[in-house]
Amino acid sequence: MRRFLLTLPPDSEGRVRLSGKDHRYLCRVLRLRQGDSFPASLPSGEDIRVRILSIGATSLEGQVLREEGIDGPSSPLGESQPLVGGSIPPIILCQSLPKGQKMDLIVRQATEAGIERILPFVSEHSVPTLGKDEEGIRKMERWNRIVKEARQQSGSPVETVVEKPTTTGGIIQLWKSFSRSHPRAVGILFHQDPLAQGTLHGYLSDCPEAVILVVGPEGGFSDSEASQFLDAGFKPILLGGTILRTETAALFAAAATHVILLESASWMPKPLIPQQSNVSPV
Repeated sequence: MRRFLLTLPPDSEGRVRLSGKDHRYLCRVLRLRQGDSFPASLPSGEDIRVRILSIGATSLEGQVLREEGIDGPSSPLGESQPLVGGSIPPIILCQSLPKGQKMDLIVRQATEAGIERILPFVSEHSVPTLGKDEEGIRKMERWNRIVKEARQQSGSPVETVVEKPTTTGGIIQLWKSFSRSHPRAVGILFHQDPLAQGTLHGYLSDCPEAVILVVGPEGGFSDSEASQFLDAGFKPILLGGTILRTETAALFAAAATHVILLESASWMPKPLIPQQSNVSPV
């Protein structure tokens, strides 16, 4: 279910004022009118509804509602439809920066797929570089805007965060630090060559506390980079027998991991329970 993300808290009377792109989205995209209400989330993460009090040419005013009995689910997933197998561990996507605007697409799709953190990085075969500070600020602003739009469109309850771009070495150092404090985390390297015969189900069968996915750029990782990831403890995997575009591989990896974790209750091996014999002892 779509859920609007408020960037500012309501005033002392519980009212919010929205303008610019927020106004256009609610009035032109969702076609809401005065008196309509819509689900929203406060900056604190609290789920509420907002009833539109008035609409102007460039802005609107709404009243935050918290009363019980408001129609519509109180959370994006609904109270009566829990996730299969319960909540899943956080999924983190480490994406080597692709050329052009492909990263925008990856950020949008990863957000819709429930990725918690997106870590862009520059690898040996990356065409983009880290660039100047001004350029990096503009990219971060655009990616954060895309995250907000994607969460509103998809209703994802996961607060996706895009981190500042780093390097291959930076990703490995982050993994080493993270895995020390999260020993049951699993790191998976999606590689263009069959480095091992592992499977996603196999890597995710030990109930990991977090999953870190690493996807390379156009051209994949160099042999040196692949060795660095493997030496750091990442598990290699090959997605089928075709070479996927980096934006396709990112979506494939995120979606497959999410579904496998989501449905873990139906496929994870069940502990064997010894059967009691009906034969009486002599």
